[in-house]
Amino acid sequence: MTAPERSRDLIQSLERGVAVMKAFSARGVPMTISEIAAEIGLSRPVVRRILLTLEHLGYARQTRGVWTLTPRVLELSSGYFVRGSLGEISRPFLEPLAEQLGETCAVTVLDGTEVIHVALVEFRRVLPEPMRVGAPLPVHATAFGKVLLAGLAPDELEAYLAHAPFEAYTDVTPTDASALRSLIDQARRDHYYIAKEELFPGTLAIAVPITAQGEIIGALGSTSSMYRSSVERLREETLPVLQRTAADIAGSYEAANRHRMSGAPWYPNGRLRA
Repeated sequence: MTAPERSRDLIQSLERGVAVMKAFSARGVPMTISEIAAEIGLSRPVVRRILLTLEHLGYARQTRGVWTLTPRVLELSSGYFVRGSLGEISRPFLEPLAEQLGETCAVTVLDGTEVIHVALVEFRRVLPEPMRVGAPLPVHATAFGKVLLAGLAPDELEAYLAHAPFEAYTDVTPTDASALRSLIDQARRDHYYIAKEELFPGTLAIAVPITAQGEIIGALGSTSSMYRSSVERLREETLPVLQRTAADIAGSYEAANRHRMSGAPWYPNGRLRA
C-alpha cells in the first residue's frame, strides 16, 4: 500500500484525538486548551472540540479551565493486557526479581522508535521521572532497545536505521546508524547489553532478550546507578539472574499461547511497527 493510499484510509479526527490524549502523557500535569494546542500543533478550536468529545465520553474532565484525563482511559489499554499477553505473564516475575536485585526491573517491547514498558516494578528510582507501564523510552539510547533491535529481521532493522531519530541524550549516546549497528551486533553476539550513561548521566542498565520459539518477544532489564553498581557487577551478578528469569517468562508465555503456535503463523509482541 502506497503512502497516498494509506493517507486516504486514515481518520484524521481520530488521529487528532489520540494526539490530544498523548499530550497529557508527555506533560504529566493538568493542561489548558492553549497548552495542549501548543504541545501538539493544533488550533485551539480543534483541541476544544476534541476535549469536549472526550468529556462527553467520560475520558476527560475540566476544572476551572484546566483539563485532565479520567481513570476511564485505563479501559483503553485493557485490550492489550489480556490473559496470555507478555505484560500479564511477566508481572508476577518482576516483584521478586526487583527485591532480589534491589533495583527497578521491567519488561519492554518494541514499538516503532520507542521501547514500551509492559510490566514494571520501580525500586530505588534512578531516572528523573517515575516510570510506569506504557511509558516509552528511545530505542537507540537504551539497553532494552539494543536487545530488541538485535531480534529484528535484516529488512526490519534496515528500515529502523533509515528513519531512526538519533537524538543525543548524553555524550555517549549512539547518534548514527553505523555506531548503533555496531552495538546491536554486540547485543546479538552476547545475548545481553549493558548501557552506561547512554540515556541519563550516572545510570547503568542491563537487558536480556525474552525468547520464545526462536523469536525475541520482549526484553527484560534492570536499571541502576553508577553509585550502587558497576558494569562488572551487572555482568557477573545481575546477568545470570535476569537470564534465568527471562527463560521462566518465556516458558510461561509459550505455555499460555500454545494455540497461537500450532499451525498458523505466530506474530509475537515486540515486532517493529510498520
